[in-house]
Parts: sequence; structure tokens; C-alpha cells
Amino acid sequence: MAITHTRRLCAFFAGLAATVLGIAGSGPALAAAADFEGVWQIAVPTTVLKPVAGEVPFTAAGRKAWVANKILKAQRKFDDYDITLSRCSNPGVPRLALTPKRFKIWFRQNVVTFDYEWNRALRQINMGVPPQPDFMGMGMVPTATGKSHGHWEGDTLVSVMEGASDRTLIDDLVPHGYDLKVIERYRLIDHDTLENRITIADPETFSRPWEAVVTYKRQPDAIFAEDICLDRLAAKQPVFPQ
Repeated sequence: MAITHTRRLCAFFAGLAATVLGIAGSGPALAAAADFEGVWQIAVPTTVLKPVAGEVPFTAAGRKAWVANKILKAQRKFDDYDITLSRCSNPGVPRLALTPKRFKIWFRQNVVTFDYEWNRALRQINMGVPPQPDFMGMGMVPTATGKSHGHWEGDTLVSVMEGASDRTLIDDLVPHGYDLKVIERYRLIDHDTLENRITIADPETFSRPWEAVVTYKRQPDAIFAEDICLDRLAAKQPVFPQ
């Protein structure tokens, strides 16, 4: 009887942990979720999301928009193409993956939360919940971070993001349209190294899906201070401080 009671208690607490962390079941996914939690920072700071192979496969329209952005950047006319550098708007997905400052990951109530030190931005991934249409089934309302739903494939967190506003950028130059779809695969290379393998698809801007990889290093636990991007902008300081 004592052994049976102990087993029931173990099963109860395992199920409770899975519920709190937002994971159905246990095993590799539960262990991975616990390991993912913590503070992370990009290993090699960059403003460019580089394809794993070759160059960004632009369509004719996509390349035209990209060239226009390059010209505007050279002229420092950020108001005309980059709402993040010009007014501190959320960079969106996948550009948030390039933030030079730290971010936290935690799992609660079936939601993965990314808490960014930069401007105290937030992004959330609903685990196991497919995206729902907004406003009487007329489609998703575009937002900076779109809508992300995720699931586990073994110890890999898979996120699918859709419904992003076309006013955000892929990185500091690359544009996209309303049909952008971003698939991210987060996995631990080792305890202190997190890999994000990103697949980007948008038939308006790219002739085929393309892939990039960003890695992060674990940082000491920390409480993030308030960060107000607009104050930096007013003081003519970099929007993305290192």
C-alpha cells in the first residue's frame, strides 16, 4: 500500500509540473522545458539574418523592396521603412531573435514566454493551441509579433508564427508581406548553448523558403531593469544598445 501511494504521489506531482510548465505529458519535453528556462543572450551580435546557404532568395518584388530599404538606410531615413529604429516599435518575429540584449524564457499555463530586456518587450507562444481567427472568422489581425503556436518534437520546441504586420522587417533591411510564416526550432546544443533554427517563407517576397540559425549563450540569473527605448531615441542614442 505504501509503495502504491508513493507512486500515485509521484504521478500527481509529475502531472502538476507538466501543467505548470505548459507541457502535455512528461519525459524529454518536460526535461527540455526546465532546461530552457533562464536568461539568454545572442552569442554573436548581428543585425543581419544570414541564410545557412547562399543568399536570400528574393522574388523580383522582394528584391526591389530590399534595394529601396538599402537606399533609405544609407540616407538614414528610418521613418520611411523601419518602425523600430524610427519609433521603437516591437521588432517582430524573427527580428526579435537578433536582439543584442538579454532575454528570459519561462513556461507557465501552457504558454512559453520570451521576456526581453530591450524595451521590456514580450513575445508568447501558445503550446498545442492552433491559431484562431479573429473578428467573426474574418482572419487574423496583423500584429508586430503575429500569433505563434508551438509543440514539442522530442527535446525541440517548434514554434509557427503567422499573422505578422508587413510593417516589421526580417532583420535590419529584409522586408516581408502579410503571408509571412516563420517556423523556429529551439533546441539545446549543450546546457549553456541554445540554438534557434529559423525557416522563413513568404511567396510575395521570397522565391522559396530559406533557413537561418542563431545561437544564444546562457547568462546568470538577473532581474531586468526598466528599459525605455523612446528615452534613448529622444537622447539620440542607439535604439539597440549593446
